Amino acid sequence: MNERSFLVVAGESSGDAHAAELIEALKARLHGSCRFWGSGGTEMRAAGVELVMDVDRLAAVGPREALSNWRNYWSLFRKLQKEARTRRPELAILVDFPEFNLRLAGRLKRMGIPVCQYIGPQVWAWRSSRVKQISRFVDLMLVILPFEEDYYRRRGVKAFYVGNPTAARLNRSRPETVAGDPRIVALLPGSRRREVERILPLQLEAAAFVAERVRARFLVVKAPAIEESILSGLIQMNAATQSKDLRVEIWKQGSEAALSQADSAIVKSGTSTLEAALLGVPFAMVYRVSGWSRLLLRPWIRTDTYCLANLVAGKRIVPEFVQENAKPEEIGRFLVRLLTEPELAGEMRRGLQTVVQRLGDSPGPDRAAEEIENFLGHGVKEKG
Repeated sequence: MNERSFLVVAGESSGDAHAAELIEALKARLHGSCRFWGSGGTEMRAAGVELVMDVDRLAAVGPREALSNWRNYWSLFRKLQKEARTRRPELAILVDFPEFNLRLAGRLKRMGIPVCQYIGPQVWAWRSSRVKQISRFVDLMLVILPFEEDYYRRRGVKAFYVGNPTAARLNRSRPETVAGDPRIVALLPGSRRREVERILPLQLEAAAFVAERVRARFLVVKAPAIEESILSGLIQMNAATQSKDLRVEIWKQGSEAALSQADSAIVKSGTSTLEAALLGVPFAMVYRVSGWSRLLLRPWIRTDTYCLANLVAGKRIVPEFVQENAKPEEIGRFLVRLLTEPELAGEMRRGLQTVVQRLGDSPGPDRAAEEIENFLGHGVKEKG
């Protein structure tokens, strides 16, 4: 039997991890010899993917910051097209990374290569006009938030909710925590250097406010793509860390391990809010982008909710401290309440159970692999 070829494109560390899980699930399902190639990082390389470019070179946050990487983006864009023309993959699996992948999807469709998008663009939040591109270029949309399937289907896109990969991973073990002294607060500043540089100082100042009022340890969670020296430098330069009451340490064992023992957390907007919700950790969500990025994005934003946990729950459970409302004292004041008022913390934990229930127990990567297998069996004629 001839070897089957699959193009897989991820553009940042989170997509790299999700793609690697999906590839392992596909290997278990598809018969015969399969070759996976494309762009990714260490996780995809470990899963046996032949990498054209490492995604660590592409990480950016916000439109202004992304401009600095345009040469790398353009180089990868051309390289993937050239390889696709030569290798003629049976399917292109594009993972998240929408600004890049939607453009690539258009080029691949012109070559007659079927396209699967795993983790759909958040068009319900901003730039909803992209749905027209998706309906033209994407043959199979696999979404990881339960409300997205109906959203896309009502707009003519063949979409399936395949379960959430974060929920699938964390549902295997949800350890119980016991409050101790000192209390433990996890600080999750993100997985991209620019956002860490913008958000960690804010979290540290909020932590200093808390430390003056509650005896606590603060764990700064290091993402795989972030060098420890970046975190240590930001910690040392921040005036708030000079407080004798503030105990800060860099946590290198991952966000799940940190959240599993935390009494509360300050979490950057994104997938980490789902991790905190699934582990039942009361938290405050924070986010800031540069003034230029905010100005450029504002006309396309269609939501006033930025926390994924709140979006899945369908109501405001977690307070959101965004842009000019992301004030250290306000964040710190809320954290103090979480740590000293059991009723408030308990109320949030009960609210977070709504997130757990709505995400369900479906094993995301396995379910996604099943839909891809079904698609390959029926072909693109089924689209629409």
